[in-house]
Amino acid sequence: MADKFSRGILLSFLLVAGTLIPFVGSQAASGFITVASTQSEGATILEYKNSEKSTSAIKSIILETEKGGSVESFQTENGWFGKKTSADIITFTSTASLKPGESIKFTIKTSQPNAVFKWKAFDEKGVELGSGSSINQTPSQENTTPQDNTSKENNNGEQSPVISDKSVFRLIPSTPRVGSSMRVVGEGFGPNEKLDFYIGSNKITSFVTGSNGNFVASAKIPENQQPDRTDFVVKDIGGNQKVVSLRIQESLTRIAPAQNVKLTINADNVYHRGDTKTISGTGPSDITLTISIENSDGQSITTSTVKTDSTGAYSLTHVVPIDRALGNYIIKVTDGKNTVFHPYTVETTSKIILSPLKEKYEAGETVIINGTAIPNQNIQFVVKEPTGLELYSKQIQVGNNGKVSFEYNLDIAAKKGTYVVDATQQNEEAVILFGVGAVPQPPLIIKMDQVNYKTTEHAIINIRGQPSSKISLIIIDPSDKQKFADTITIGLDGLYTYTLDVGGYSPGVYSAVITRGNEKVETKFSIGLQTGSGPITIKTIKDTFLPGDPILLLGETSPNSIITISLKDPGDNKIKTVDVLSDKKGIFSSTVFRFPGDAQQGVWVIEAQSGVNHVSKELTVKTKEENMTIVLDKNPPEYRVGDIVNIAGSGAGQSSNLIITILGSEKTEIERLGITSTSHGDYDTVWQVPSGFSPGTYTIHVQAPTKTVEATFTVK
Repeated sequence: MADKFSRGILLSFLLVAGTLIPFVGSQAASGFITVASTQSEGATILEYKNSEKSTSAIKSIILETEKGGSVESFQTENGWFGKKTSADIITFTSTASLKPGESIKFTIKTSQPNAVFKWKAFDEKGVELGSGSSINQTPSQENTTPQDNTSKENNNGEQSPVISDKSVFRLIPSTPRVGSSMRVVGEGFGPNEKLDFYIGSNKITSFVTGSNGNFVASAKIPENQQPDRTDFVVKDIGGNQKVVSLRIQESLTRIAPAQNVKLTINADNVYHRGDTKTISGTGPSDITLTISIENSDGQSITTSTVKTDSTGAYSLTHVVPIDRALGNYIIKVTDGKNTVFHPYTVETTSKIILSPLKEKYEAGETVIINGTAIPNQNIQFVVKEPTGLELYSKQIQVGNNGKVSFEYNLDIAAKKGTYVVDATQQNEEAVILFGVGAVPQPPLIIKMDQVNYKTTEHAIINIRGQPSSKISLIIIDPSDKQKFADTITIGLDGLYTYTLDVGGYSPGVYSAVITRGNEKVETKFSIGLQTGSGPITIKTIKDTFLPGDPILLLGETSPNSIITISLKDPGDNKIKTVDVLSDKKGIFSSTVFRFPGDAQQGVWVIEAQSGVNHVSKELTVKTKEENMTIVLDKNPPEYRVGDIVNIAGSGAGQSSNLIITILGSEKTEIERLGITSTSHGDYDTVWQVPSGFSPGTYTIHVQAPTKTVEATFTVK
């Protein structure tokens, strides 16, 4: 893990009266950045402060767990946003840089306690401002009562130990060199006690702890010390000791400056948005290099400087912005005399790249979505209105060039708001948004990377929502009780990937629930379930369908089982496959299947399988459509305020979702009703003319999955 960071230098700790203050801070190489670490309720709180004497603002901070396992969650404040670029690295960025005199706090939960971190801070140009390592958690000092630490006896009158399990010490810097000076910083020792400090078997110095049991002492590594891994020891007068083993580096005076080192550059060939990459190489020793990122037109995007060390080596961390355009780029490194280049490409991690022709449409227009997908494979599009109701689906064959185009005709009474288009191809998915009558706003979406997990695995929860918004995440266990809760902040790209450790979770079906204000979205997953459910039965509410009709599937099997459901067309091609979970009574259902709008006539098959257990059901699709009608209960259709209007009709399609809209004189929506037609395609509902309704002519618009019908009425 350590090789992910270039060398960090810890120069000083904040001291008060010769003792360590209640938190431990590491200071940046520039001398102007300090970081304090405290522990509260199992989380680490890191507070970064930019000194008032600093001349630079902090734009981003990269944090890595050196000890403590993987990062489970984190929280930011004051316009800062975080993105996990790996299991143990977080990149924090800000819309407004941290100016001199300002501070920022990050709260981080890790999979193991007592985390130790490494960090680097950068300005808006990507120039490193400082770095640090071995930031150790100390207990939070909130809500504690001051105690008299001068006594060496505990509440039982017993003698307190000078060195206990809570005693810890560390060296500053953490990579000492032969002949160099360092600080020895300790806490949790007995108060006002004499301690001896050894390097190996050689006693170096002695010191006395403060009244709070902490100490800060200075020491120097002897010139004759061999550069090797060595034990650093703190002993009390009773011979009890604490040991820290570190590798002592060779003295800088022993390292000969590099001569005639060739200028080189090492970097990856492919980058992705949000990646944290290292640019390294060699050059003449102890000089400043200029590193530039240029686009395909040769224009410089960012420029940074880095200094080579005495061996001629250099290293720079580069964060790829989440909005960086896809395409070809060049890294250019120059020492003023020589220049080297390295080309690379910024690519998307998704194999499906789609976008609407425009963000905002009006009712009655045709939505066009263009892009690329996996060549020579079918891709399925599903259109959902703002309420989440599926309106339309279609499957398209992608050609050799990978280009694909999808069109959807909006109804003239289409509901205003954000529409979601799910594009699915093999195991790849993409979500496309467009708005009707308004610019689309990202809805809350939650998806698991799997349906079932082993207790040794981590569940990956992919969350999409409003950028920078705070989201509450709750895990509900099989007994409908809260198992886990956390608060997250959506990234600047509107995405968040949450890693959930399910170790210790008992087998069963769980729910992951996310909320933001009044919005709530839920998905189910399971722990430790096996395929092979026993006998399976399935049924649908009808057997004959029209193109575009939804399929409501109901089934029964053994409790807490995984069932794979597939829909096949008359050519035996699988159109869609999903995994569902039976509940503790063995009941399962699915509403995610819908016949494509251009479904071919014939016998389709829906099947359910779990292990060796398998069942299928034939469904008939007919393409001869009956004209849809609308009938009002008065002829001529004249009503007064308060009258009941009976709206009925036929030919809407069997058990279809219908949207009935009352429109004003300029086709403005006044009221919307949602109903379902019968198994024969008939429908019937009522509507009351509201009080205060103005006299005039109005329209009733009825929308079925594949057809519409209208009728007018008059209010006297």
